[in-house]
Amino acid sequence: MANKSEYEKKKPGILQWILFILIPLILAATIALIIMVAAGIDVGGFAKKYANQVPGVSSLVSEEEKESGDVEQKRLTAAIDSRDEQIEQLESELEAKEADIKDLNEQINTLNQQLKAQEEEVEDTASNAINDISTSFQNMEAERAAGILANLEDDTALAVMEQMSKKTLGEILGEMDADEAARLTNAYAAEETQ
Repeated sequence: MANKSEYEKKKPGILQWILFILIPLILAATIALIIMVAAGIDVGGFAKKYANQVPGVSSLVSEEEKESGDVEQKRLTAAIDSRDEQIEQLESELEAKEADIKDLNEQINTLNQQLKAQEEEVEDTASNAINDISTSFQNMEAERAAGILANLEDDTALAVMEQMSKKTLGEILGEMDADEAARLTNAYAAEETQ
C-alpha cells in the first residue's frame, strides 16, 4: 500500500500533462507551419479546404469568404462607377470638340467664299483695266502705242493684245522694232494656241 500511495502522489496531474504533452505538440505544429509557409505551401488554402468539410467551421469560413467577396464586389462596383464617370466626361469633351470642329469648318467655308469673291473681284478689276488699256491703245496713234506696248511686261502686253482688234494690233506691231514685234508675236501666237 505504501507503493500505492507513492504512485498516487506521483500520479501525473493535468498541469503536468499540459506541460509535457500539449505544449510540445503546439510548438511542433507551429514549427511545421512555419516550415511549410517558408517552403511556399499554401497552408491557408489547405486549411480552408478542410475547414469547409467540418460542419461547424464551414459556416464560419463561408461567412468570411462572403464578406471578402462583398468587399471585392464593392471595390469593383466603385471602379466601374469611376470608369463610367470618366467615360461620360470624355464623351462630353468629345461633343464639345466636335462642335468646335463644326464651327471651325463653317468659318473655313465662309472664308473660302470671301476669298473666292475677292479673287473674282480682282479678276474683274484686272480684266476691266486690261479692257480700258486696250481701248486706249486702239484710240491712240499706232507709233505711240507701239512704244508703250514694247515697254510693258509680257503678260500685260499679251493680255492687252488679246483685247485689240486684229487690224489695230497689226498697225501697232508694224510700228515696233522688228525684233520686239517678232518676240511679242511669237508669245501672242503661243498664248492663242493654248
